[in-house]
Amino acid sequence: MLMSSHELTRFIDSVVRSHELATGLKPLTTHEQIIAYGQQQGFDFTVSEWSDLHQQDLLNQSSAVQESIRLADPGHWSWAFRQLSSWRAMLMEGAGDGRS
Repeated sequence: MLMSSHELTRFIDSVVRSHELATGLKPLTTHEQIIAYGQQQGFDFTVSEWSDLHQQDLLNQSSAVQESIRLADPGHWSWAFRQLSSWRAMLMEGAGDGRS
């Protein structure tokens, strides 16, 4: 595994473990912002690595989950959490997605 791929995995896992890092995801509304946030927190990964991982994670989801991710409102606080399965697992049931 490349070092930066390791860094992306470390970022994802750190968000799961750290309330402070997770809270920083709430205002993010684009993949570019998620990438920049991770890099600002000291995790060295590329746009390409994020895109590849995100796409692979998305393809592993059911079509219903894929659709809910696509339809989630980027302005809703939970949007960034919905982008990866490991982060979605952090959301409490009933968190909503801003589509109501």
